[in-house]
Amino acid sequence: MKRIGSLTLAALLGVAVWYAGPALRAAQQQAFAQEINAIAQSDGAYLLSYYDTSTAFGKSEGGYGGAGHSGGSGDALVRIVNAGNYETVGMGDVCANIYVFNDIQEMEECCQCDLSANSLMTFSVISDLTSNPLFSSESTEAGVIKILGTNPISAGPSPGASRCSIGAPVLAGSNSTMGVPVAGTLAEGLHAWINHTETMASNQGGFTPPWGFVTSTSVEEFAHSELDAGELAQLNLECAFNYAHGSGHGICKCGLGD
Repeated sequence: MKRIGSLTLAALLGVAVWYAGPALRAAQQQAFAQEINAIAQSDGAYLLSYYDTSTAFGKSEGGYGGAGHSGGSGDALVRIVNAGNYETVGMGDVCANIYVFNDIQEMEECCQCDLSANSLMTFSVISDLTSNPLFSSESTEAGVIKILGTNPISAGPSPGASRCSIGAPVLAGSNSTMGVPVAGTLAEGLHAWINHTETMASNQGGFTPPWGFVTSTSVEEFAHSELDAGELAQLNLECAFNYAHGSGHGICKCGLGD
């Protein structure tokens, strides 16, 4: 018997797969990403986006950007609105738990801000969210902002004066085991937007001087995401560390408007 060549064998295998039927040809491959075991209603309470304030001038901690590169080129404003959730404690108040990371996944700042129903709070990324980093030697030019809505722990004397967690926060009504959420503590109703000012290098010859830069500003709504217990526990742990061991660093400031 003659030896079958590699090309002939490949052709025969292809025909065999085709005749095996649609079920075999259309079989889905198993995804590599791990499925999120989301906490109930977390996709309405957990928001995230990115910020990039100055990588057109200086490198981020992750090494992106620098003088003359495309990237962020100005302050960003974060605006959070409480759409009004009167099922929560405190006449519709919701606590916005804010976590700010640099672009190598380190939590630089966190804080909690009380928003009453129908209120708007405006933050400067440079002045309010990245001016007091836990690691002052590291760049905060770019990174990630996460916002988690939770119920206040108690009602205040008037709207806008309810009480979020005081001191080192154990968020989302966690019990004595840090990071294990208690049902009903996540709060929907927060919506947030951030603007991005970007300077992009251009190779259009009509520029004076040639090969110049284009600067534009856009506004993006924070994306809704699902939250699992592991991520919540990590947010709790890292933010509590900032409050307990940061010597005043690592804590952001609430914005203006409420």
